[in-house]
Amino acid sequence: MQEMKTDGVINNNGEFLTSGISTNQSITTYLEVLNLNGHQDLKVNTWDQQAGKSQLICNNTLTHNSPAITFSSDGQFLATGRLSIKLWNLSLGQLVRTFSPISSIMQAITISSDNKMIATGRVAGTIEFWELATGKLIHQFIGHVNGVNSLTFSTDGRLLISGDRGKNIQIWDTNTGKLVRNPNGELPLMRHRDWVNTVIVSPSGQTIASCSHDKTIKMWNIKNKIEVACLSGHSSSVNDIAICPHGKLLASGSSDGTIKLWNLSTKEVIWTLYEHISEVYSVAISPDSKILVSGSADQTIKLWNLNTGVLINTLTGHTSGIKHLTFSPSGDILASGDENGNLKIWQFK
Repeated sequence: MQEMKTDGVINNNGEFLTSGISTNQSITTYLEVLNLNGHQDLKVNTWDQQAGKSQLICNNTLTHNSPAITFSSDGQFLATGRLSIKLWNLSLGQLVRTFSPISSIMQAITISSDNKMIATGRVAGTIEFWELATGKLIHQFIGHVNGVNSLTFSTDGRLLISGDRGKNIQIWDTNTGKLVRNPNGELPLMRHRDWVNTVIVSPSGQTIASCSHDKTIKMWNIKNKIEVACLSGHSSSVNDIAICPHGKLLASGSSDGTIKLWNLSTKEVIWTLYEHISEVYSVAISPDSKILVSGSADQTIKLWNLNTGVLINTLTGHTSGIKHLTFSPSGDILASGDENGNLKIWQFK
């Protein structure tokens, strides 16, 4: 596929598709911002997709956090943090609990699918396992020498997968807090050639996907821990990945400034996006598999039609690169976290 240095999207046949608006639907968009003192409703703004115009300005943010942010599977809670975890009730707009602080900055956070546990990964290389209802520390996993960049639970919640700055992917038993070993007693060798930036589990629960500074995306069999595929095509670090809920497509964002959509059956690129003017740090896919969002060092969030690759809109308001994006389970809320530790909650109605 021959890539073009211009704005827009290139499909797998090398055809350039211009940016545009995919529907004539009108959406009312407002920013609902949580701050350290509670809750504040900000600006209401109407976004007319047909006209393609939107100006979203945020006057306040949730500050002094890491970019790490996660929703509970029922959409009731939002967990954020830096040294300590803060658990927010979204429907009430209130801080529910602050967990005991630990003297290392949090890089990763995730909530188990049964909403009972929170796992956190830190720059110091430790992983903590907390009880959501009480804030009690259950386990501290020791095994990473380098900082933990990413965490994800298996679909059944029995395993926790971690990726670190030492090139390693490790799998933990959530009941014991110990590393999962092969039948011969050895630790599985799951490695990239550079930092592991993101680890995720496919919706089927059978595959782990990882991306790295080494410019690749790898797929691993979760049972035997063997690499089953390696996707190459980015010319710089692959910073984030997301898999569609139906499990057939994977999106990747890279320091080369592009976003790629991959067919996981053929392992081929479907299209490549070029609208960002700097590194792409984060990507996320809506629960209905209709919208792809991307966050960049250019301080913008872009919304794309996942089926066509056409740009829908650009959200502004962050003053540093957007390091993390995540949708609520219902898909009507998007959370974004930037390099300065500012978090924004965008609600679409």
